[in-house]
Amino acid sequence: MNALGINLSDVGMCLFAIANLPLGSQIQIEFLPPRCRERVRVCGAVRRRALYLYGIEFLVESDQRRGSWEDFGTITGRQVTQSQ
Repeated sequence: MNALGINLSDVGMCLFAIANLPLGSQIQIEFLPPRCRERVRVCGAVRRRALYLYGIEFLVESDQRRGSWEDFGTITGRQVTQSQ
């Protein structure tokens, strides 16, 4: 499904999607961050919903996309830490 990302941070994002995503459902999100050449794919959980606007919290496993996730922190201007 296609969606429009509205806000992006190191912990989550807001997106607009014509879909019915229940609260708590887990989804995979793939996007091209600003100033990047490679797409990022992360797992997320739907935490908030207002009609077709969704608040997504990123779920990052300690061994998942470690290098890309550290680069992602520099994109958003924040230091990203992962629990082990």
